[in-house]
Amino acid sequence: MSDIQRPLFSRFPGNVVAKPPCRMTNANLYGFFVKGELDKIQAYLDATLNAIPNEDFSFKAMSAYTMLSFTDIQRIVSMAPGYAEQGWMQETDIIIWLPVAKMVKGKIDHIYWYPAFITVNNIYALINGINTWGYNKYLCDYQMPDIGGDPDYFSLSVNAFQPFTPDTQLASHKLIEVNRIRTGHSNPFTNFVDLVKEAFELLRSEPSFFDLDIHALKQLLDGFIHPQTDQILFKQFPDGQAENAVYQAVVHSPSVIKKIHSASIYTHEYEVTLHQVDTFRLDEAFGIKLGKQPAILPFNVLMDFDQQAAYEIIER
Repeated sequence: MSDIQRPLFSRFPGNVVAKPPCRMTNANLYGFFVKGELDKIQAYLDATLNAIPNEDFSFKAMSAYTMLSFTDIQRIVSMAPGYAEQGWMQETDIIIWLPVAKMVKGKIDHIYWYPAFITVNNIYALINGINTWGYNKYLCDYQMPDIGGDPDYFSLSVNAFQPFTPDTQLASHKLIEVNRIRTGHSNPFTNFVDLVKEAFELLRSEPSFFDLDIHALKQLLDGFIHPQTDQILFKQFPDGQAENAVYQAVVHSPSVIKKIHSASIYTHEYEVTLHQVDTFRLDEAFGIKLGKQPAILPFNVLMDFDQQAAYEIIER
């Protein structure tokens, strides 16, 4: 946390930066685990979370697997006085999550989930996410099931340059598709802890899914008993030449789960397709292969949660 005395943020008519925390109601999340490459994920962490010089701790990739999530949030509203009365919005997030360990003297001190790549469907979510929390957000078009719908197909499209050439005009391109290739059934859970334990047992069967020691495993399970997702983000803003950073920090924002309406793990089999889009080379960033590959441990959670403010862990 910085001791620097900062000026108050100037608010004026037409400024749409709202104040956290935010209440998220009926967040319908579908998740899939997709394999990447550990060295590329670590290189991504080194270029972001580890980019700020610091001798006390560093951040380490915990797995070669990423989590791809499609979340349709039915209602979002700021809980801050003066903002809660302004109105509410729907938001959809498509995110690639990285499990990350904060390392102190060679030991795992804390576990975070890093939303390293995130797309959203509205401009209000984009502006607030980037400016207040530091999310690496971009606008998108998407397809995904409604609450209670058949989870058979998901897609993400973005405006991008493809391919990179001097003559390429910005246009919409499909980046990710998830297809159900075999229909199974849904295993519902009424207890969030049971869901996570079942997921963890399945994931442990995958070779080198998690790099966990006993201390980290205890922390992971404790976090499930008191459901909270600790998000970590790399927040920065460029100067007018887009050469240097005028602000750079690693921040932490807890997602506090208030209610689980339903939770299921599927026995359906899914296939994810990553298309090459030169603006967003997720294969280079995370090692996810271009083309078709398995998406393991598909699950769905319908929940309410509060997204807390972002707090600095370290800043340049």
